[in-house]
Amino acid sequence: MNRRRRSLGGAALALALSVSPLFAADGAMPDTAKRIKVAMVPKLVGLSVFKANEQGAIAEAKDLNIDFLYTGPVTASAQGQVDVFNSLIARKFDVITTTSNNPTQLAPSLERAMKAGIKVVAYDSDVAPQARDFFIQNTSYPAFGKALVESVIKYAGPDAKIAILSSTPDATIQNEWIGAVKSYLAATYPKVQIVATEYGQSSPSQSLTAGLNILQAHPDVTGIIAPDGAAVVGAAAAIEKLGKTGKVFTTGASNPDAVRQYVKSGVIKETPLWDEVKEGRLVLYVARLAADGALKDNDTFTAPGLGTYEVKDKVIVFSEPLVFDASNIDQYKF
Repeated sequence: MNRRRRSLGGAALALALSVSPLFAADGAMPDTAKRIKVAMVPKLVGLSVFKANEQGAIAEAKDLNIDFLYTGPVTASAQGQVDVFNSLIARKFDVITTTSNNPTQLAPSLERAMKAGIKVVAYDSDVAPQARDFFIQNTSYPAFGKALVESVIKYAGPDAKIAILSSTPDATIQNEWIGAVKSYLAATYPKVQIVATEYGQSSPSQSLTAGLNILQAHPDVTGIIAPDGAAVVGAAAAIEKLGKTGKVFTTGASNPDAVRQYVKSGVIKETPLWDEVKEGRLVLYVARLAADGALKDNDTFTAPGLGTYEVKDKVIVFSEPLVFDASNIDQYKF
């Protein structure tokens, strides 16, 4: 009798695994029975890469029984984000998701949210680790640093003088990427010199001004690495405005819709990013798991339509870099 029970139990388990591989791959599954409120707070509203995140989040919210709100400051302001967080705490949201303008300045407000029982999921640009439950990293920092370097140095040359045009001096992710760029340059292209670093405040117009300043102050620059959606647009516009297409090359981190014209005109030969729409979907999926208490600090889970992900010390890497160029950019619309 016992042997028969064991046999039936084994058969039932085998059937369950064959029918539902999701359960075999992970222990983290969303429970959508209860409706929850989730907010997405980007560095600033209006920037196209963050609007792409919103697009994916809206689609995912429908499947996960989530009341979704996209809200944030109109400029890249840490205090503006803090003001939004305080409002969301008062309104008793279940999850706050955010990409950080300043990791330390945001921490007290987010820690207060966590003490109130609100889950915090950082994405794109991390907050202080103690101020969030999980962080979704776009790509590994070394991989993205390499992609940024390779997408401009192959055109600017292995002994080029280059500049960096970033967002703000304290933006977590841009500083991580810049560090990765410098490490990769030192190891792979030691003759390349970084002759200037400017900041465009995640504003296309201010980035254009900064790009013009770089090119006018350093006429021997042949490459600009601009690891920010607005910065790469500003750098490309500056190159075009000064008639330096084909002489100066830029790369950055922007959605394809924003840089399509510059890729087609040859100002940008290659530029890496990732699928921002799908990342927005993953942010909402992780938010649902976090709200349900279904995700551990070290875990594995499968998000339908996105893939299987590993959680390592509360950090989830979304994807490898996706490089846009003239041959593939029209395949992506976001």
